[in-house]
Amino acid sequence: MAKKAEAITEVTIRYDLFDLPTAQHKAGLAGLVLAIRSLKNRSENDPEAIPPENVPEVVEGPTASGVTLKFTQGTLRTLFDDHYDARTVEVAVKNKWPNTEPKRIDEIVEVNPESQKQTRTKRFIYDQVQPSGHFLRQHLPLGMAPDRDWFKLWRDMLWAIPRGNPQSRAPYEQRAADQHCKDGATAWTDVVAGFHAKSKNAVATKEVAGTLWLGAQANNAESVSFLGQVEQNLLLHFWPLTILISVPQRINADGSQEYMGYVLAIPEVADLNKFVNRFPRLLSGLPTNVRGFRPGHAVIDLPAQGALEFINSVAQIKTADHDDHPIRAISSVEFLHLDKQGNNVKLITSGRVPSDERLLAQYRDIVGTTERPTEYRNPLFKAALILALLRKKPWWGELLPLFMNRDWRFFVRAKDTPSVARDISFLPWFWDDVRTRLKAELDEFNRGKEIEETMTDANPTPGTAPPLSTLINRLVRTYVYRRAEERSGVNLPEKDVDWKSVDPKFNDEKEHVAKSLFLEYRSRRDQAFIDHFAQTLFAVKQYLKDEDQLQLADALLKRTDDVKTLTLMALSANS
Repeated sequence: MAKKAEAITEVTIRYDLFDLPTAQHKAGLAGLVLAIRSLKNRSENDPEAIPPENVPEVVEGPTASGVTLKFTQGTLRTLFDDHYDARTVEVAVKNKWPNTEPKRIDEIVEVNPESQKQTRTKRFIYDQVQPSGHFLRQHLPLGMAPDRDWFKLWRDMLWAIPRGNPQSRAPYEQRAADQHCKDGATAWTDVVAGFHAKSKNAVATKEVAGTLWLGAQANNAESVSFLGQVEQNLLLHFWPLTILISVPQRINADGSQEYMGYVLAIPEVADLNKFVNRFPRLLSGLPTNVRGFRPGHAVIDLPAQGALEFINSVAQIKTADHDDHPIRAISSVEFLHLDKQGNNVKLITSGRVPSDERLLAQYRDIVGTTERPTEYRNPLFKAALILALLRKKPWWGELLPLFMNRDWRFFVRAKDTPSVARDISFLPWFWDDVRTRLKAELDEFNRGKEIEETMTDANPTPGTAPPLSTLINRLVRTYVYRRAEERSGVNLPEKDVDWKSVDPKFNDEKEHVAKSLFLEYRSRRDQAFIDHFAQTLFAVKQYLKDEDQLQLADALLKRTDDVKTLTLMALSANS
């Protein structure tokens, strides 16, 4: 009679970053280590609530490349119960939830702050399961309104994206009902199967659902399964602990603003030990300002900005060793822009941003820092600057699609915009940001020129032409001002213009000239644009040096779209 196999009571697993297939798995490994640390910390503070023998054991590490962990059936069950811990709370909402009867209906009195008029309104009361998120609650900053803080953002994302289907929330509902999480028992069965397979030099695999691995399906439309090694599948429960969540702000065609889904920034962990030591400090250092009903720092203008903000947050972590660069803990950050539309979660866009110090410095020039706030306020302009930076284009390289596809009132100042396009008028002024950036580029050019002249006094070199943007801006400004003078009958002094005392007729005509020319240039392409450019801007007296003429002629022939972009931009700046 064959001898019965001895029951497995503990399993030791060695995880190595270089063996893991995706950023989600690597982020999950970091999340698993942090979840165990959090559980151990709370066990030490209250051993009766969490007996020490119920905490998974860290056998070795974490080192830069990996960690060795030991699990028993009891410790894995405790870990999952803690990770999926939840509670049931009452929530009051203004509108009924579809296909769900409220627990009760309350009436409240609301007071209009302006008129002081009181109105009675209904609130529908429902029971809602809310994740406890012990690790995140332990480290996220305090001092924010609880209905608009970082933890609320995490909960909302969880319920909208990986757990958007109510059926996928079963682990949390089991814990809210004071039951053991069934995923813990399943995980133990899986790791035991993996142990047996490894003893036979084989690999145990299992289907992975989209609730754990974003973009995966247990079976897709072609009946092809997403399979993963069972030990690696365990990690996918924990990546939500190590991401940063952002909310992309969309500017609609009419200028109205709305939040569109969530951007998940998932770190490609390069040094496990550094990352797990620093990430809790990253969480506790997140800014506490609020914007609308979200953390202000979470609102972004471009999906890729979510990844840049993750790198920026890592770089700001203070370390004892000043030579130790914090961003070396990650090699890159993946970002996924996801939005729940109906019953489905749609992937809007995705990408990857490298953890690069030079890129980070240029990004900070756009968005500013705590010590040096940004000078740019218009969301469309900032998004274009960031996109140009990521695509390695000149700072104005992504403006033309904006100019071609949006209402001209976004870019050209007009006195009647508040009455004609109210939402556009609420946006920070685009033309102000353009003027600021043009001035910064000219200042940078002049500083470089001064340094060059200082170093070459003995052997002076021929004059260097200013940036093309500066040259075109000067041509456009001269044309707009001269035409406005002719149409208004107002002559500006040659120097030191006191704009407060200038006749309003001049500014009215300036707006009219800039708007007309903006629409004329926007509608022309290639040779038609070149012809109109020459016929209009040089219809007034312009001063050009030889090197200016050569640069402009070459750009018109070889880089027509660049000249068109800069011309439309200059019209915005001078409107």
